[in-house]
Amino acid sequence: MSKPKGKRAGRPAKSKKLAVVSGDKAVKPGPQVYANSSHALPPDFDLSDEFRAAFDRIEKTREHLFLTGEAGTGKTTFLKYFRQNTKKKYVVLAPTGIAAIHIGGQTLHSFFNFPLMLIRADDIRVLKRHERLFAALELVIVDEASMMRADLLDAMDQSLRLNKGNMLMPFGGVQMVLIGDMHQLPPVVSRELTDHYPRMYDSRYFFSSRAFRAVDFKYFSFTKIYRQKGRAFTALLNKIRMNQIDARDLAELNSRVDKSCDDYEDCIILTPTNAQAKAINEARLSKLASPVFEYPAMIQGAFDAGSYPNEVNLQLKVGAQVLMIKNDAEKRWVNGSIGEVIGLTEDQVRVRIGQEVYEVDPVSWEKVKYTYDEESNNITEEVTGVYEQYPMKLAWAITIHKSQGLTFDRLILDIGQGAFESGQTYVALSRCRDFDQLYLKKPISFRDIRLDKKIKDFHGDRVEHSEERDTGQADSVERIAFSDQ
Repeated sequence: MSKPKGKRAGRPAKSKKLAVVSGDKAVKPGPQVYANSSHALPPDFDLSDEFRAAFDRIEKTREHLFLTGEAGTGKTTFLKYFRQNTKKKYVVLAPTGIAAIHIGGQTLHSFFNFPLMLIRADDIRVLKRHERLFAALELVIVDEASMMRADLLDAMDQSLRLNKGNMLMPFGGVQMVLIGDMHQLPPVVSRELTDHYPRMYDSRYFFSSRAFRAVDFKYFSFTKIYRQKGRAFTALLNKIRMNQIDARDLAELNSRVDKSCDDYEDCIILTPTNAQAKAINEARLSKLASPVFEYPAMIQGAFDAGSYPNEVNLQLKVGAQVLMIKNDAEKRWVNGSIGEVIGLTEDQVRVRIGQEVYEVDPVSWEKVKYTYDEESNNITEEVTGVYEQYPMKLAWAITIHKSQGLTFDRLILDIGQGAFESGQTYVALSRCRDFDQLYLKKPISFRDIRLDKKIKDFHGDRVEHSEERDTGQADSVERIAFSDQ
């Protein structure tokens, strides 16, 4: 596969076409089964007792399930394991284009042919060209369910009833599995809907939908945390997640305030707003004296701009800090690794990650849709578009929203004018592995620790499936010093 050609800044860079790829061979777009890299398990994958139990609950029953867990408990990894081992005919969907690309699935709106607005009864139709797909469908998995609005789940219920030809059964008799953490980022409700939504639903969250309330969704929570190893840090994060911190907890957190942290290397800044992140990146890039190289993405087929994983015209300079945004097939870096650009030519990008220097090649992201394959009598993924680009983006700063799902060894949180969404501060802090590598540009206040009361009420008396948390963390009143990590 040819590489995108770099061009000096100021010269027009046109996107080029390329063939949809399967393995190393170019093939025509169309129905096919392929090895999607977003399905690959990490090299240190451990099949835990929790993963076994969750797999059996889905595979051996027809229960509707809400699968949850704190940040870093392996929800995405479990989904990859399930896809590799299930015998059920399933689809994996997500509320947003970026989330769908990351999991190798399809958006809810695309799969059900829903409009990008409030979904009304006349928007839900029989999808005749997918009749056989719906007839075969046994299981729908929705990832990042915390970002799914209530009207979306209601619309899915009605569409599945209609397209399965089973109006009397919830979701047309299809098993539903919703994966996500309600304590992380919430659904976005457009300004046009802000005034009307409270008249229709108690909240914007999926659990306020009529479909969810009418069905006995079982609750399964992963409790083993893989991202953080320090017991005290894990305990503090859980208190922030549940909005249960006191003055001493806040003082411990704010002991990480370091006003000189801007100068730290290999450290990414998380900010609440796009404007703040963009301003930081543009300012840092302009300070570098080296010339700008521009690398246009190669795009083929149906790949909408809202699903682009990075900039379609990637601008880099030697000395720029970058974030790797896709796991490397040779395991040299992972999604979330921080690097520094040390060499650029028109067709070569060299990056230092840690103490090693790598030549980085462009990689492909595939946009898929589900289709029914008569020959295999199965639901398969059809590649409808391919986006090829260097797997990195400028990353002196990124938004908290775009950091969801990532893990960083070192992190600076610049809360700016303050958190404005439920779970925002928790998401930011929980990206970091180690309390000692977390830096705050300014102190966190109690106002920044936000938890929507609707979420608190929803979880209420629900009990996690495990009797004990598998983290060794201190959830009791006894305080563990951070030096004990």
